[in-house]
Amino acid sequence: MLKNALYYQEEKESYKAKVLSCLPLCGKEKEAWEKRVGKSFPALFLLRLSEEPFYPEGGGQAPDKGTIDGAELLFAENVEDEYIVHLLAKEIPEGTEVLCKVDYAYRRRQSENHSGEHIFAGLISSRFGYSNVGFHMELTAENPHVTVDFNGELSEEALSELESAVNAVIRRNLPVEEKYVEEQESEEQESKEQESEEQESKEQESGGSNSEKSSEKLTGEELPIGSLEQEKKTIEFRQKKALSGAIRVVSIPGVDSCACCGTHVKRTGEIGLFKLLSFERHRGGTRVFLLAGELAFLDTQKKEKLLFKVSRKLSTDYQSISERVDKLKEQTEEERGRRIALSLQAVELLGNRYKKEQFIQKRADFTGKPFLGEGLEYYGNKNLAVFHFPDFEMVLLNKACESLKSYVDTDFFCFSRRGEQEWQFAGAGQAGFLERFKKWKEERHFSGGGKEEMLQGRFRGSREELNDWIDSAE
Repeated sequence: MLKNALYYQEEKESYKAKVLSCLPLCGKEKEAWEKRVGKSFPALFLLRLSEEPFYPEGGGQAPDKGTIDGAELLFAENVEDEYIVHLLAKEIPEGTEVLCKVDYAYRRRQSENHSGEHIFAGLISSRFGYSNVGFHMELTAENPHVTVDFNGELSEEALSELESAVNAVIRRNLPVEEKYVEEQESEEQESKEQESEEQESKEQESGGSNSEKSSEKLTGEELPIGSLEQEKKTIEFRQKKALSGAIRVVSIPGVDSCACCGTHVKRTGEIGLFKLLSFERHRGGTRVFLLAGELAFLDTQKKEKLLFKVSRKLSTDYQSISERVDKLKEQTEEERGRRIALSLQAVELLGNRYKKEQFIQKRADFTGKPFLGEGLEYYGNKNLAVFHFPDFEMVLLNKACESLKSYVDTDFFCFSRRGEQEWQFAGAGQAGFLERFKKWKEERHFSGGGKEEMLQGRFRGSREELNDWIDSAE
């Protein structure tokens, strides 16, 4: 960690610096960097600068964006807490004075989300005793989000309360402070944490304080704020791993203290808004997706617009959308039930027609007519029958197969056209049917599988190719 780096000291969009070195990359080293940034370049260079205006990747936070002498900064990496290397696709001679421009809007978004995550993780730590065991910010994707993993299960109700509590802390506009502790203090802190975890484990076994703590409703309004002098006297803070040297601790009085190398806002009020997007069970704990700051507002705005759009289409106010959707779902299920009943009646009629023709034309080589691929049809020979049902989804095709078993005494398929060159099917047959299907897969346009009692898949080819296969099927 570079204590005197400009990205900790100042909030400016442009800085001047001198190029200390410019190393051209080649061979495997160049390929490794290209893989890292996900793009190939004719040439790549690693620059060292006299000043450190760009935050490097670290602590779950991506590196800053910006330009050096007009060239895009592709990546920035901290090298053993001694210096930072900057990846460019442009060579800049050593000794050149350059203008460094930081994408401060991007930095700001990272700081808002990082500080929001600290408040959230700090409240979870104090209420449940859970640790943050994973943290990653993905803020440039189509759907930006922050992912945080905790080593304990959190309920939907608890997360809702925590969301409110985080926003309460934001409204209080508390200072976000940083201080540095030395390695000896960190070791003492680690020892305290181990003792605390052991004590909590004993209390849980005896039904003690941790379960009681988790039942308290958290609002964030009543959290105590210690004075700055009191905060300086204590070095207790969260940390994910053993650290060495000077350790930067980011603190929000009365809320959280955590070892961190990332960038943060100066006061919690600068975050503005904190939103939980979703959560899921993950490796015995909980994975939470969230956003804070401007991105949380933009996400909420986008969803609100969608909500009002849906409410207009449903001719109802947005508060009644859930009730309206439930009613539509119920109506859809009723319609689907009627459609299935009518479709199966059509299957019975086609099965009767096929069986009647089979009885009349016992010695005929072929039954039915070549497919047109438009309506209820059947076509086949003595060893194979193929039925066509327009617009049948796979569930209906499976039901059709079950129904037709009482009408067909040979191998057969139920097809439904999905496009000019694609059909989906379900099939059933006699002993050896699965082996026949495997051969057809090798010779024709089939994919899929299953059992002799029922298999399903797709046929890729035209109507003519499907009829040709029926004509030649053995």
